[in-house]
Amino acid sequence: MDDTLHSGVRDEKSNETDTVVTADPATGNETPAAGLEVITRNADPAGGRAKGRGRVSIQDVAKLAKVSTATVSRVINTPAMVSDATATRVQSAIDELNYRPNVMAKALMTRRSHVLGLTLPDIHGEFYMDVLQGADERARARGYHLMVSTDRAVETAGGTRHANPSYGLIDGVAVMLTEPNPTFWAELAENRVPTVALDADPSLGAMDTVRIDNVPGSAEAMALLLESCAPSRCYFVGGPEGNYDSEEREGAFRRALCEAGHADVRGEQVSNGTYTVEWGRRWAEDAAGRGDLAGSAVFAANDEIALGVMQMAHSMKLDVPGDVQIVGFDDTRLAEIVTPSLTTVGVPRREFGAAAIDLLIRRIEEPAADITAVRLPTRLVLRGSTR
Repeated sequence: MDDTLHSGVRDEKSNETDTVVTADPATGNETPAAGLEVITRNADPAGGRAKGRGRVSIQDVAKLAKVSTATVSRVINTPAMVSDATATRVQSAIDELNYRPNVMAKALMTRRSHVLGLTLPDIHGEFYMDVLQGADERARARGYHLMVSTDRAVETAGGTRHANPSYGLIDGVAVMLTEPNPTFWAELAENRVPTVALDADPSLGAMDTVRIDNVPGSAEAMALLLESCAPSRCYFVGGPEGNYDSEEREGAFRRALCEAGHADVRGEQVSNGTYTVEWGRRWAEDAAGRGDLAGSAVFAANDEIALGVMQMAHSMKLDVPGDVQIVGFDDTRLAEIVTPSLTTVGVPRREFGAAAIDLLIRRIEEPAADITAVRLPTRLVLRGSTR
């Protein structure tokens, strides 16, 4: 295995640059990397650091540690090949000089940037921010950096699709698409980018996936509501049609009613809209106009919808949970600060992001590994909006 020494850029004031070379670990012999020019630095003839130098080089580290540049490279890249005493001496020199290898040169030589992409439908709101934080913490812990985007495709004004330019900068990408988007998956396949899908189409059998298992928490929520409310008075207020999570939560709602002897779910018992407070308020206002809100039990597809329903119930002088029981989903901080506090289904949001990064790094480092599907469980969190 070759050790790689990483280049910097030319220092115009001192006419210096780092030199990219490869070193044979067995002999220590060094040769310039193919296709890269070797530029000689103006060294201090007395044997010290290069004069006027503003950037520390690998040669400076080698000189201070009294080893070859190949040994410094091995300490940085393959420390197991170096004795503990030598590694300690080199690391001390690195620390003393505050040496930082040039990341771009390293990427050039290894064809790895150690940058991961994360594409989310949005970066606003507690849910996405928690997913992002979990992903970022795990990436950093494993020696990677994260590039975040909400861009699903790059198109010209004429509508012709082109490869996303970031694909050339990243080692792989974790993508969260909550609704069907075959164009985007086709783009990823064309660019052969190692990919992990978050909360994606279950039919993506040839791709590593991380999904929230909506069923356990949803089933617990419905079991609770059905203890004190007739199936005919239960309502599901969902997110957008076609949204994978909302569809799974709706499915659990329908199964619970069927198991309770209410197989013929009326059309008004299931509604779809957006994951917003406004949608929850609008649904509750319409339900009240039909006479359906008082005496009902509402299973909302997220906490924001649930809050909208609660606000409208309060504005109509309906007691929660006396007149209306409400269960949300996600267990965001919002659920704890409303009055009454919101019974909701907890989702491991940070673990969700971290699991995606773990799978992605595995796919990058082990391209032939078996396809893996991870499902993270949900659970009911009891609070004050239910009886």
